[in-house]
Amino acid sequence: MHRSLGILRTASFAAAVLAVAPRAPAQGDTGFLRGTGRTDVAVSYGSESFKDFWVGSTKTSDPNVGKVTHETANLWLAYGIDNRTDLVLNATYVDSESDGIATTSNRDEKALQDATIGFKYQLNKWQLGPGNFTLFFAPAAKIPMTHYESNAITGIGDGQIDYRGRGILQYTTNWGIWIAAESGYDYRTESPPNEVPLNLTVGIPCTRFATITPFFEYVSSLGHRDLSTTPFPIVQEPGVAEEYKRWGVSVIVHVNEQWGVTGGWKDTLDGRNTGDVSGFWFGAYYKF
Repeated sequence: MHRSLGILRTASFAAAVLAVAPRAPAQGDTGFLRGTGRTDVAVSYGSESFKDFWVGSTKTSDPNVGKVTHETANLWLAYGIDNRTDLVLNATYVDSESDGIATTSNRDEKALQDATIGFKYQLNKWQLGPGNFTLFFAPAAKIPMTHYESNAITGIGDGQIDYRGRGILQYTTNWGIWIAAESGYDYRTESPPNEVPLNLTVGIPCTRFATITPFFEYVSSLGHRDLSTTPFPIVQEPGVAEEYKRWGVSVIVHVNEQWGVTGGWKDTLDGRNTGDVSGFWFGAYYKF
């Protein structure tokens, strides 16, 4: 799911803000495969916003920034190349706006954001207790689809390519409950520091047709620079580290064997150089 560094300077108060573009779906990936020749397609709408933000580890707000809102339309597709490998594609359109009073930095931005293409390959599977573990290698690349604004409070992304080397470990019980952990290393090709993400997702079937999936996201930045207040003129601050802890829950309703609907909510627990983001999404999927 990604972000942009917004740096705001005014004559009376100079504040730097990192605007975070949403990623959908909010959770990390899981250890489920499509199967040879099968395709899953999902579309979703999401909205998230923040008024408060962290400058370094200090939480603050600024009327020049106001409330920043991102609305997204997301397309996700997974195709089963064989029984052990999936091709995964994701593309996002973002509409970003702010009601802050600093009009020069708060222009509405609407554009195609990033596309992510990757593979998920099952390395091993083994039985343990009342269930089984599956281990996956999941490399991917995130590529901007347009030359969108990336250096403003309403910027919709970070505007550069990421190369992601991640793994997924999932334990699935014989009763259908599962827990997936996704982590690895994200190499970022320009000024944003490289990152180590951790995504935890739990699947709890409630009925034959519905599953609840609580999740937790943590991003650790390998950078050490914080946002800061600086005087005029505007000074770019590359290499600022962004970290956050977020949690949420989604619900998947399986209408039949081919299609279903989903929705969810998330909130930020703590952060560094990022917005105190909360938001929701809903969508539908179809299995070919």
